Amino acid sequence: MRVPALLAAMLLLAAPVEAGLWDRDRPSDDALPSAADVVSGRYDRMPAAFYQQRARRLEPTLDALPEFSAENPLTPEQIRQIADALPAMDDAAVAQFRLGEFARAIILLDRKNRLAEAIRPERTATAKLAEYRAVANKAACLAARATQTPGTPDLQDARDLLAAVVKDDPYNADAQWSLAEIEWRLSRPAYAAEAALFPNLLGLSIAAFRGERNADALARHRVAGCIPYLCRRIAYEGTESIDLMYGLSLALSLSGRDEEAVLAWLKLCEMIDNGAVSAVVDAPAARGLKRAMGVHLGAIYERDAAERLYSELTSQADTWRQSRLMYLEANLKNGRHPDTEPAFWGGWSQQEPGVVLPALPQEPKDPAISTALLVAGIGGLVFVLCLLLVFILFLGRNKSPHPNVNEI
Repeated sequence: MRVPALLAAMLLLAAPVEAGLWDRDRPSDDALPSAADVVSGRYDRMPAAFYQQRARRLEPTLDALPEFSAENPLTPEQIRQIADALPAMDDAAVAQFRLGEFARAIILLDRKNRLAEAIRPERTATAKLAEYRAVANKAACLAARATQTPGTPDLQDARDLLAAVVKDDPYNADAQWSLAEIEWRLSRPAYAAEAALFPNLLGLSIAAFRGERNADALARHRVAGCIPYLCRRIAYEGTESIDLMYGLSLALSLSGRDEEAVLAWLKLCEMIDNGAVSAVVDAPAARGLKRAMGVHLGAIYERDAAERLYSELTSQADTWRQSRLMYLEANLKNGRHPDTEPAFWGGWSQQEPGVVLPALPQEPKDPAISTALLVAGIGGLVFVLCLLLVFILFLGRNKSPHPNVNEI
C-alpha cells in the first residue's frame, strides 16, 4: 500500500469531507456558476501571477510553523499558531497545484497532516477537518499528476485515498463522484461501434434516455448530484476534458434541460475541433466522435439557431472574462491581490448578470375568456333569475286563497 500510514487513523474520523480541491476560492453549491455559464466559459481563470503572489504571501506563515517531537512537545501558543495556519496550508498547496508543482503540493499536504495530528488532542474538530481537506487536495494532486505522467501509481493512490474517505462517509456524494471518475479512468473504458451510447463516466446507457426526462430522472438512474460535481470540476478546478463536458451534456439532457444539453454538446464539439481527445480507448476520430457523443440528443431541431445562441453566449462570456482578467492583471502588477483586499472586485465595472437562456416555446393554450364575455354572461344569468322571480310572484298573487274557519 503506497498510501501513508496516517490514513488508517483517518478512517476513524467522523467529520464530513468534500472531495476535489479545497482552498479559499472553492465555491459552495449555491455559488457555483450555472451550467450555461460553465458551458459558455463565463467563469474566472486566474493567471499564474495570481497564484504565484498567493504562494509568496503565505511563505512566511508556513516557514514560521514550529517543529515538534516527543522530546520537544508543542506549547499552547504553538498549537494555536498551527490551528490558525492550517487553512493557509491548503491555499498554498492548491496554488502550487495550479502552477503544476504537484510534488511540492503533496509534500506540503503531508506536512499539514502531521501538524493536524499533533494538535488533535487539544483541537480535535479542527484537526479532523484539516486532515480531510488535505486528503481531498492530495487525491486531486495525484489524479492531475497521473494525467501528465501516465503509467505511474498516482491514479491508484488517489483511488485508495478516496475509497477510504467514502468508506468512512458513505453519504458524501462529492467524494463518491471523485472516486467514480478515477475508477472510470482506471477501468480504461473502450469504444465499441455497436454500442448505442458512447462510454461515459456517469455509467449511463441509452435505456436511460427512453423514459421521461426530468429532474427526478437523475435520481432514478443513480446519478443525482452529478451536475454540481461536473460544474465544479470544469469551472473551479479548471479541468478541460471532453469526457467531463460529455457527462454534463448527458446529465442535462436526462434532467430535461434540453437547451443546455445541446450547448454542452456544441462546446465539446468545439473542444474536439481544437484537438481534445477522449480518455476512452479506440474512440473514433473527430467527426465520428462528435456524432457518437450526440446520440442522446436525438434529432437536433433548430441546430442553426442553437449554434447562433452558442456563439452569442461564448462571445459574451469571452468579453466578460477578458474584462475581469485585464482588471485583475493590472492590479496584480501594482501589488494588489483579492486575498488581502475584500473589496478588490468592487472597482471592476462590468458586473453583468449570468447567462439566462431563452425559455422553450410553450404549448398553445386555449383562448382565455375575455372580460367582456364574462361580464355579459353574469349579466344574462342575473336577468334570467330576475325573470324567474317575477314569474313566481305573479303566480302567487293570482292563486285563490285558502278558505278560513269562518267561511267553513
